[in-house]
Amino acid sequence: MSKRQLMLQPCGHTVKRRRGQSQPRQRQRQHLYLVVDDWERGYSVRKIDIDAFDSEAHADAFDSDAEAFDLDEDAETLPEPPVIRFKAPHCNLWYFGGHGTNILAMPVSSEADNAFPVIDTKTLGLTLCAHPAGQKVYPKPVFASVGGELYMMVEFSVCVLGAPPPHNKDTQWSWTILSDLAPFKSSCIRSSALHPDGQTLFVSEVKSTFSLDTEKLSWSCQGNWVMPFKGQAYFDNELDAWVGLCRHKGGIGYVCCCDVPPVATAAKCGSMPAWKLGKDQLFSEDNERHLGANLLYVGNNNYCLIESLLHKKYNQPFKRCQGPRRLVLYVTKFGLKYDKNGELRTTRLSARSYEMVEGHELNDLCSTPVAFWM
Repeated sequence: MSKRQLMLQPCGHTVKRRRGQSQPRQRQRQHLYLVVDDWERGYSVRKIDIDAFDSEAHADAFDSDAEAFDLDEDAETLPEPPVIRFKAPHCNLWYFGGHGTNILAMPVSSEADNAFPVIDTKTLGLTLCAHPAGQKVYPKPVFASVGGELYMMVEFSVCVLGAPPPHNKDTQWSWTILSDLAPFKSSCIRSSALHPDGQTLFVSEVKSTFSLDTEKLSWSCQGNWVMPFKGQAYFDNELDAWVGLCRHKGGIGYVCCCDVPPVATAAKCGSMPAWKLGKDQLFSEDNERHLGANLLYVGNNNYCLIESLLHKKYNQPFKRCQGPRRLVLYVTKFGLKYDKNGELRTTRLSARSYEMVEGHELNDLCSTPVAFWM
């Protein structure tokens, strides 16, 4: 046995800190949280550590010049045990929302209930949050976090959820409903993006783009143009642009970036900013197994794409009310950069795949994977 000299480290409470020297603050690690309907009684929340992905693993699966990698055959089961399970009727995935470290489980209530549960993924504590105006939300909501508050657009109404009440106060977490109605219906929303000023939310509907000043709580028309994204877009400081999934025909399956326009005033509407389509396709909507995709920004110029597909061994044609279906979830982490020609390219790409079987026979109308980075 070789001899090794052991150096004992001093106990933390005996170490004297130099005057003015602060202890470094550790940043809370974030994870990917998936809400899936793989339970016969409702929904499961699954936690995935995408930082553990090998940067080389499965990268060839997205290389058009390489032999295709079989992500279906290599799919893992979703991590066990689930973070939590919510007992609730199926086909309500789009009513789950995320804010900070909290997941709002709005489907977990009946018409007679005036509140729904919220789980804090950091502490695993559960709390109750009141429904807006005490009434359960039925139209599909659209969520956006701005300045520490959660904005929920339902029909023409905008509801705001502030900070939770102190734990020692016997009060319920509740919403504030803005007096000014939105100039569009929530079902018409095509995309949204937070301006880098941190207080202005851009929202595109079918033909126009509007902005909500969350300080003044007022809407402005930005012009008769529509952002090129499908769903939520994110500001990337390194690219100095908004980034999201492209909504245009011929660009579906690609990311795109768009210049951030100045906030227009009511007296002068802005014009459509310049945008650019990425060069690398991440998924194909023409794939008959494709169900939906969701893009998350995970910080430091990194993104996470979650694509939901029918498993290739699920040989039944896709029809509503025909299940339970066997699904596979492709989870891809990547970065973005401009190459020497100014083209938008993916980099640092890695992927994992997970399989699941739906816990019900009624196919959910929400085809977009429900996922949060927190």
